[in-house]
Amino acid sequence: MSDVTAVDPAQFYQSLEQANVIPLWKLAASQQTEPKPDEVGYVWHYKDLLPLLRQSVEVVTLGEGAERRAITFKNPGRRFVGATHSLVASLQMLMPGEIAPAHRHSYSALRFMLSGSGAYTVVEGEKIFMEIGDLVLTPNWKWHDHGHEGKTEPMVWLDGLDFPFVNALRPIFYEEVNAAQPVTRPAGESLNSFGAGTVLSLKNRPTTPFSPLCVYKWQPAYEALKKLQATEQDPFDGTVVEYVNPVTGGHVLATTAAYLQLLKPGMHTKAHRHTSSTVYCVAHGSGHSVINGQRHDWERNDIFVVPTWAWHEHVANDEEVVLFSYNDLPMLEPFGFYREQVFQENDGWQEVESHPVELAN
Repeated sequence: MSDVTAVDPAQFYQSLEQANVIPLWKLAASQQTEPKPDEVGYVWHYKDLLPLLRQSVEVVTLGEGAERRAITFKNPGRRFVGATHSLVASLQMLMPGEIAPAHRHSYSALRFMLSGSGAYTVVEGEKIFMEIGDLVLTPNWKWHDHGHEGKTEPMVWLDGLDFPFVNALRPIFYEEVNAAQPVTRPAGESLNSFGAGTVLSLKNRPTTPFSPLCVYKWQPAYEALKKLQATEQDPFDGTVVEYVNPVTGGHVLATTAAYLQLLKPGMHTKAHRHTSSTVYCVAHGSGHSVINGQRHDWERNDIFVVPTWAWHEHVANDEEVVLFSYNDLPMLEPFGFYREQVFQENDGWQEVESHPVELAN
C-alpha cells in the first residue's frame, strides 16, 4: 500500500501563490517564439495636435504648476505613457517671452525642431538657438532649460525620451530649479569643438557615453543625405544617415540612436522588421507607411511609430520625402538582442488589410 498522499491541484497552486512563487510551466511568455508587442503602428497628425497645443497656452502657464507645456503621445496598445514600450514622444510649445525653467533627470532627451523661430535651449551652460530641422541633445543628468526671444510665433518641437526604459530599471533621479540656468559657456562651443566631422581637437576629448555635440544643424545633415543618395539606395530604407557621436562614431545617446532618411519621389520601399522600435517624424513631403498590414498616411510634421518586430514599408508621394527618426537600438546591441528579417512574400510588399482608426479632432 502506497504512503504517497494525493495532492489536490487547486490547493497546490494556492500554496504556490501563498509562498510567492510561480509555476514556470504556466508562463506562456517563457516559451514565446517571437516578440508580440502590445504597441501598434500609429500616426499622430500634426494638424490635429497643433490646435490642442495652442489651447494649452490658455490652460497652462509655465512656472505656475507646470515646467513644460507638452503633450505626450500614448500608443493605443499601451496602458501607460509611451509611443513604444521604451520610447516617449511629445510635442512641446514655447511662446515668445516664455522661459521653461531648468531641470535635470536620469532619462535622456533629444529634440527635433518643427516650426517657429527665436527659441533656444541652454544645455549645461551652453545656449543653443534652435532652427527648424535642428536636432538638439540633452543627455541624462544635464541641466537644461528653454527660452523664447522671438516676437510673434510659438516654437514647436518633437521631444524624444527614453523614460519607459529608464523607469523600468528604476534609477530615476530628478532635480529642478525655478529659474533659468546661467549661461557659462561660449556660444557655439560644442559645435565649434566637435561639429567639423572629420577633424577633432587632439586634447580634452570627452569619454562620456553620449555625444559631446549639443546640436546637429539641419543643413549639413540634409546636404550629406543628398550627396549619399547618388551612391546609396537601400531597398528597405532608401538613403539613411545617422547622427553620430563625433568622438566615437557611435550613437548620439547611450540609449537612443537618431537618423535622417530620404525617399525619392514615388519610392516604395520593401518590407522588413527588426527588434528595435522606432519613432518617425516627417520633416518634408508626404506619403504613407504600411505597418503590419495597415496603411498609415502621413504628411509634414506628423509623427508615426513602428513597434518592435512590426513589418513596415514606406511609400513617398510625388515629391521627395525626408524622415527624421529615433530608435532604441542602443538598448539592444550590448546584449545581442537586435535581429532583422526581410519580408519574402508578394515581391517584398505587404497586403494592405485596413485603414487604422484616426485621431479625432
